[in-house]
Amino acid sequence: MPNESKREVLTQALQKRIRTFTRIEKAFYGAIVITAIFMAISIIYLQSRNMQVQQEIIRLNSDISGAQTDLNDAKQEVNELSRYERIAKIAKDAGLSIQNDNIQNVELE
Repeated sequence: MPNESKREVLTQALQKRIRTFTRIEKAFYGAIVITAIFMAISIIYLQSRNMQVQQEIIRLNSDISGAQTDLNDAKQEVNELSRYERIAKIAKDAGLSIQNDNIQNVELE
């Protein structure tokens, strides 16, 4: 019995204390809860924005890779078109003679 009365007194004291938060305590705890909610929403927003930026970076890198491939293909085509044998064949077919002094090498950057 004495344990039950102590427990009952303790329970009543806790209930009384919980019911009688001052306005400052309520404002403090409310501010903590609002801050926690705001931070959770901010973290979710920042993570989603980070994912969007990463996807944009991946897309841009893909575009750059495609452009680099196109550039390499163009360089290869220029090299193939400017080969000496090809130029000599075209000149011969057109009835022209080749003068080695007039041939220049094209350098691609």
